[in-house]
Amino acid sequence: MIHIACNIDSNYVCHCAVTLVSLFENNREETFSVHILERGLSAAEQQTLTDLAARYGNRAFFYEPMPEMLAGFTIRKFSKRISMATYYRCILSELLPRDIDRLLYLDCDIVVLGDIRPFWNTPLDGIGVAAVEDIGSTDAPRYEVLKYPMEEGYFNAGVLLINLEYWRKHDVARACIEYFHQYPERIVYNDQDLLNSILYKHKVFVDLRWNVQDAFYRIPKPQDAEAWRAKYGACLKHPVILHYTNRKPWDYDSQHPLRNEYFRYLDLTPWKGQRALNNPLNRIKRFFRLLPFYIHLRKPKYIRMTDL
Repeated sequence: MIHIACNIDSNYVCHCAVTLVSLFENNREETFSVHILERGLSAAEQQTLTDLAARYGNRAFFYEPMPEMLAGFTIRKFSKRISMATYYRCILSELLPRDIDRLLYLDCDIVVLGDIRPFWNTPLDGIGVAAVEDIGSTDAPRYEVLKYPMEEGYFNAGVLLINLEYWRKHDVARACIEYFHQYPERIVYNDQDLLNSILYKHKVFVDLRWNVQDAFYRIPKPQDAEAWRAKYGACLKHPVILHYTNRKPWDYDSQHPLRNEYFRYLDLTPWKGQRALNNPLNRIKRFFRLLPFYIHLRKPKYIRMTDL
């Protein structure tokens, strides 16, 4: 049994469905329990996700944390896109059944394109989390704000293999709550900053293929291109967990080179056929938004997959 967790509100039910379908489709030999931390989902929305899991022989469970558990928390970066539900992952150990000692947390702007069993089997002895370095981990000012050494690194919190036994033993949920109230000015990137602040000494970094973030597909500087291709080429060409961390594939102006992977799995959900570009107005907006790239007034942002 592999335990998966997601946290969503009503705005992300469709995207959660895509993440789950991609996971189930590419891991048919596995059995999953999906633990969905939610905020205000209707009975119909819960049933949709329950039915989706059941279609693959899996089960979905729903948890709605009491608002007072996150009293005083605020959203900083990307507040138009992220709700308070983002902090639910910080208190996972308080919400899930105590007989679950290992958990794979996935954001719902993700598609899973391969076998996750090797990642699931990552040793977690004595550590709180296994994760992939964030694309911003070389940003020195971030460490100045968070007050810990840059050599410890900084992980992306969108994909986390969590040692729940460790979290309970060391009361990570309580530590997150206390840290936020003590140092709110340090928390810029919401729960990601918070979890890094608590777990920076108690984590292990894993291979990029387990969380291939948007910015890794951006065109490198010419002097870095050869080293970049050697380091990232294989993972970018064959990601296992593809994470749309910037513009989302469902946005009308997405330029991500693998945005169509999202729609491949969307069409296996009740939202089959839905596209932003079905709206003629969005087609016009996309044309004018991308026109500077078409006529070479702006340089392309993303690599071409054929260049890998």
